[in-house]
Amino acid sequence: MQLLNLSVLCGSHMIMQHGVPFPLEGRDVPYSRITISFLQKTYVAGTDESGVWKITLDPAEPGGPYVLAIYGTDTTEKLIEDIYIGDVWLCSGQSNMELPMARLKDEYPEEWNPPVNPLIREFRVPIAWDFGGPRDALSGGEWLPAAPETLDSFSGTAYFFAKKLFEKHPIPQGLIVAAVGGAPIESLMSKEALAAFPHKIAEGEKYADPQFRERTINNAGAAVNSWEAALKKNDRGLAEGWYDPGLDDSSWEEMHLPSWFSSSALGDFCGVLWFRKTITIPPGCPGGEYKLWLGTIVDADRVYWNGAEIGCTTYRYPPRKYAVDAVRKGENQLCLRIVCNNGNGGFTPGKPFHLFSADHDIELGGIWKYKIGFTISPRPADFFIQWKPMGLFNAMIAPVLNYPVRGILWYQGESNADRSDQAAEYAALFTALIQDWREKKAAGRVPFLFVQLPLFGVPEENSETGVWAMMREAQGAALVVPVTGMAVALDLGEWNDLHPVLKKEVGYRLALAAEAVVYGEKNSAPGPQVYCVERRDNTLVVKFSNCGAGLRANSPPYVSIVAGVEAVRIPAVIKDGDTLLADLSGIKNPEKLLYAWADNPADRQISNADGLPMIPFRITIPRT
Repeated sequence: MQLLNLSVLCGSHMIMQHGVPFPLEGRDVPYSRITISFLQKTYVAGTDESGVWKITLDPAEPGGPYVLAIYGTDTTEKLIEDIYIGDVWLCSGQSNMELPMARLKDEYPEEWNPPVNPLIREFRVPIAWDFGGPRDALSGGEWLPAAPETLDSFSGTAYFFAKKLFEKHPIPQGLIVAAVGGAPIESLMSKEALAAFPHKIAEGEKYADPQFRERTINNAGAAVNSWEAALKKNDRGLAEGWYDPGLDDSSWEEMHLPSWFSSSALGDFCGVLWFRKTITIPPGCPGGEYKLWLGTIVDADRVYWNGAEIGCTTYRYPPRKYAVDAVRKGENQLCLRIVCNNGNGGFTPGKPFHLFSADHDIELGGIWKYKIGFTISPRPADFFIQWKPMGLFNAMIAPVLNYPVRGILWYQGESNADRSDQAAEYAALFTALIQDWREKKAAGRVPFLFVQLPLFGVPEENSETGVWAMMREAQGAALVVPVTGMAVALDLGEWNDLHPVLKKEVGYRLALAAEAVVYGEKNSAPGPQVYCVERRDNTLVVKFSNCGAGLRANSPPYVSIVAGVEAVRIPAVIKDGDTLLADLSGIKNPEKLLYAWADNPADRQISNADGLPMIPFRITIPRT
C-alpha cells in the first residue's frame, strides 16, 4: 500500500503545532478516496493522477494524547498514536546545536533521574545532502519522547531550551533537530537565498554532476586511506608492541603533559607518537573500576591499560573519557598511541587530566615517556561533501519547512569564523537565510532565535582583528530583522574547546529570548545593548537598553579606544544603572570604542542585574 508513504515527521509520538492549520500529505492509488479521523472530526480528500492526497487539519488547542486514523483504498487503516499538540521548534546549525546530551552527562547527571518529562520530544533529522534540488521528503527519522533511555540522543541546547519553556508554559514541546557538525551557513541555504553569492551557487552546483561528485569523493578517500595504511604499516610501536607493560622504556624521551607538541622539540610533527606512564595505586587505596579522563587530544588516540586496549577516539573534538575496569594495587602501565595529522598535535592544556574513582584521584599531569613510532607527511584533507553550498538545505531543511512550528532556533557560526572575509559576509548570508526560510514556510514572520558565539582561544585585549568578535557583530546585526531574538553566550564558552558544555545555560538564554520575542513577556534579554552614544567634551557617554535592575561589574570595567593603529585600554565608569562613561582625555584623535572585542576578550566585566552579559560592541566615537 502506498498509503504508508506519509512524511516520517507525521508519525507516532509526534508533536503538532497548536493554534494553526496542520497540513498532511501522502500517497495511495490514483483517483481514490482518503478519509482522516482526528479530534472527533472527519476530513475527506481524493488522490490525483499520481496518487497524491493533501488534507489540512483544523487548528487545535494544546493537549493529548490523541490518535489520528487514516483510511485509504479498501478501507485500509493507518493509525498515528500518542500524538500531542503543543509548541514545535525547528532547531538547526552545526555541532553546538547537534551536540547530544550524552556528552553532557557528567555536567548534568540529574537530568537522567526519573521522572524525565515525556512531553518534551525530539525528531532528529538524519544527516543527508542533495545537490540536485530541494527534496520533498526526509530520508528517515522518528519522534522520541524524553526518557532516561532516550535522553542521550537529544540535542543538549534544544532540550534545555524546551525544559525551561515548559516551566512557564506547560504544554508539550516538540524539537525538530536538523543540525550537522562543521556545517558552514551556506550549506544550509537554498539557491534562492544565495542569489547574491553566485560563486557559492556555482560551487554547490558542481556536485550535482554524479560523475564529478563520485570522482571527488573517491579521490579524497583514496588519499586518506593510503595515508592511514602507511601509518599502520610503518608504525614501529604497533609492530614491536610498545603497549606491553613489561617494555623497557628507560631510553625514551620525556615530555610534560598536557601540552602542545609544537612547544617541544617535536615542532610540527606529523605521524605516530607513543606515550607511557607508570601509575602506582598505594596499598591503602582501592583498585577495581576507575575513570580515565584525558581532555581533548589532537588528533586521534588509542589507549592501553596494562597492555589491553580500553578505548580509542578517531578525531580531535570529543573529550576522552574512558572506563578502566582492571586497576590493580601497585604499579599499572598506561600507554597512549597518538596520531598527529597536520603538525598541530598535542594534549589540550587546561582540561581535566586524571585517573579517578569515587574514593581516589590521581593527577596525570607531569612528565611522561614518549617515542616516535613513525614520521610522515601531513595527512591529506578530509572531504566533507555535506558542507558544500545548498547540500544540507536541499535534503534536511527543505522537507521540513512545511511542518508548522512556533519558531526556529539557530546555533551556528564557528565554521564561518576562520577568516575576516568570511565574518564580513556572514551578516548578509544570515539575513538572507532568515528571510528565505520564512518565505518558504509561508507562515509570515516565524520567530527566529539564535545564539551568538561564545568566547574561544586564549584571553586577549581588545583588537579589531578578532575574527570571532567580527562574527558576533555580524550575528548581532540580525536583530534588526523583525521578530528575531539572540542568546548572548560570550561567558559560556571555554577558551580551549569549540564545544563548551554549558548547554543548560545556553538553552535557558534562548528560552529568555523566546519569552520576549514569541510570548511577548518583558525581560532583560538579550542583555545590555548600546542604543545611544554621545560625546560631551572629553567624556564619551554610552547608554544601554535591557539593563533590568541596572548594570553590574564583577571587577573594575575596562574598554579600549582605537586611535590610529593603537587600541588604548582605559577604565570605564557605570552611572545611573544604564550608562557607561569613558574619559577620552589624553587620547589624540579617538576613533572607536571597543568593549569585549576579541575572540576571548580579557575585559568582559559587565552584565545586567539578571546576569546577562553586555553584548560586545565597537562604536564610532562622535567628533567634537
